[in-house]
Amino acid sequence: MARTSRSSASGEQACVVRVERPGGLRKAPRQARSVALVAALKETGRKILEEEGREALTVLRVAESAGVAVSSIYEYFPTMDALIAAVFEDYRTESRDALLAGIAALPASATLYDGVLLTLTVGIGVHRKKMLLDPAFNIRSTHYEELVRLDLVKAREVWEAGATPALMARFDSEIRVRDPEMARFLVLHTLLALPRAMVLERPDYLAAPDAPWLLARMVHALLTTEPR
Repeated sequence: MARTSRSSASGEQACVVRVERPGGLRKAPRQARSVALVAALKETGRKILEEEGREALTVLRVAESAGVAVSSIYEYFPTMDALIAAVFEDYRTESRDALLAGIAALPASATLYDGVLLTLTVGIGVHRKKMLLDPAFNIRSTHYEELVRLDLVKAREVWEAGATPALMARFDSEIRVRDPEMARFLVLHTLLALPRAMVLERPDYLAAPDAPWLLARMVHALLTTEPR
């Protein structure tokens, strides 16, 4: 997935990370007709993935179902991995929006723990869904996302980051930390890294019913433990 090498040029050692980037659009659609075509292709690919499985997702199958020429698909999606990446990105966006709305809609009686548990349940659920649909691609893309988190490659950050400030704003009265910035950093990377570690090392944990509960207790303790 990624590897490092060292160079001694100019007397300094440099770390070079070679990264296999997840598939993406060949080009961005700009005209209304192109935007509609890409949306239709993503919808078709998603339907095939969810109802028939990864093996059924071929360019010919997508072309037949969407009623378009194969060349129209390749114009925007050079591979089926590129189409899967777009479908997974839609999952991420939809889940992020639903999560933020869910945090805001929690009743007045809800606690910080309720919000944290909701966040982890949604996040782990998205990872599990992607793992069921295409485990090989999900593992590759998760490796890449971890390189982004560790600042080894540059890319636009994604939906998980939005939950941390939303939680801290919604349940500000329950948070007991000396350094809110440090707490925000620790919570963010816990929410990002641990579910991804499950994907990469123990995917069976994604289906464990107590996984969100255990992680929620950890994050809740981090935010509510009185400073020494």
